[in-house]
Amino acid sequence: MILVLGDSNPTHHIRRPWVNWGLIVGCVVLFFVNPSYQDYGLTPAELHLAVLEPGQGAALQVAPTLVSYMFLHASLLHLGGNMLVLWVFGDNIEDAMGHWRYALFFVLAGIAGGVAEAALGATPDIPVVGASGAIAGVMGAYLLLHPRARVLVLLAFRLPIVIPASLFVGLHVGFDLLAVLLPAEDPEMLVAFWAHLGGFAAGLGLLLALRYRDVPLFQPASRYPDQPFGRWGRFLIDLGHARDAGAGPVPMTRRVIFGVKSVLYLLVIWVLVEMFLV
Repeated sequence: MILVLGDSNPTHHIRRPWVNWGLIVGCVVLFFVNPSYQDYGLTPAELHLAVLEPGQGAALQVAPTLVSYMFLHASLLHLGGNMLVLWVFGDNIEDAMGHWRYALFFVLAGIAGGVAEAALGATPDIPVVGASGAIAGVMGAYLLLHPRARVLVLLAFRLPIVIPASLFVGLHVGFDLLAVLLPAEDPEMLVAFWAHLGGFAAGLGLLLALRYRDVPLFQPASRYPDQPFGRWGRFLIDLGHARDAGAGPVPMTRRVIFGVKSVLYLLVIWVLVEMFLV
């Protein structure tokens, strides 16, 4: 499992990501208000009924839940994981399209995720909650814009390491694909994987439609700041460093030395964690 902690990617078009901050605050507040999942979560079976019998008024009741469900979360861990990813990646997507278009982007990606889960999920009677579908859309947009951006992650929740954003997003999407192709038999594994994939696909398309015209795709890694992640950056293994903007070919000797240092670093951190934190 990989937990993202931050990136080194500056913004250029906006001074503050007000919408992204507002989305995070809204999700946190609603988590503690704790509205009913039955009333405000998205129940796929009810959406099926609304589509099959549109004249019964069910659509008016179900349609709002396509938006409300993404602001509810099942646990503090669910909330914290989602908000951390949104905090890291959302500001750059808001920067690429502006405040109001980013708000529209988030809602539409979340709706796409909800529809995908309702259409393809295996638990139609269980309400779907969480911003994961919309946030998967944010990750998809980030992949198109900043695949080489360096992100700080905790590998297995223990080992701090810097990797390219494309690797982080790719691992998440790959896990979701494996989960739907090889579903687990554990009945308690209630994760809306189709919502993730639907939101991710929507994010790719929405980014192309909503971004500013002067915002290019597949941007190189930013060199700002010179020492990312503060004073601790010098101690981190940076797997994306060689792919920075303007970097030339890396000699084989440097690659070997880097690999040896990486292995030793990971071993030392692992031993320290096992000795003092487990």
